[in-house]
Amino acid sequence: MKRSNHSVELQINANPDTVWEIVGSGKDVDKWLAPITSCRVDGNKRYCATADGSFEEDILDIDQVNKIFSYFIPKQHLLPVNDIEGKMQVKTIDEHTSAITWSWNYLVEETDDHQVREALNGLGQMGIKGIEAFANNLVS
Repeated sequence: MKRSNHSVELQINANPDTVWEIVGSGKDVDKWLAPITSCRVDGNKRYCATADGSFEEDILDIDQVNKIFSYFIPKQHLLPVNDIEGKMQVKTIDEHTSAITWSWNYLVEETDDHQVREALNGLGQMGIKGIEAFANNLVS
C-alpha cells in the first residue's frame, strides 16, 4: 500500500458563514452527501451510515479561524482505501460566494489509486454542490 492524496475545490453560490456553519458543525452530512443515509456527532466522533453499512470518524480539529474541519476514518466500506485523513476548508470569496476545498490523504493499493481518485473527484463535487443546495435552502 502507498500513501496518496486527492483534492477537489469548487466555488459555490452560498454565503460563506452559512457554509461554514454546515461544514464546521460536522453534523447533517446525510443532508448534503447522497450516499450517507444518517449521520450523528457525539463528542469528537462522527458516526455515518450508508445503505451498505456504517463507519466511524474521529474529528481531529475544527479550526474556527481558518474554517477548516479535519477528520480521520480508519476503516470504511465505500472505497478500497484505509486511514483516510480528510479536510474541508471554506474560503470567503464575497458575501454570496464561497470556495470549498475538500482534500484526502489515504492508504491505497497502487493498482486502485486511479479509480479511487476518480471516485473521490465525483464524491467531492457531489458533496460540495450538496452543501451549496443545503446552505441555500437554510437561508431561503
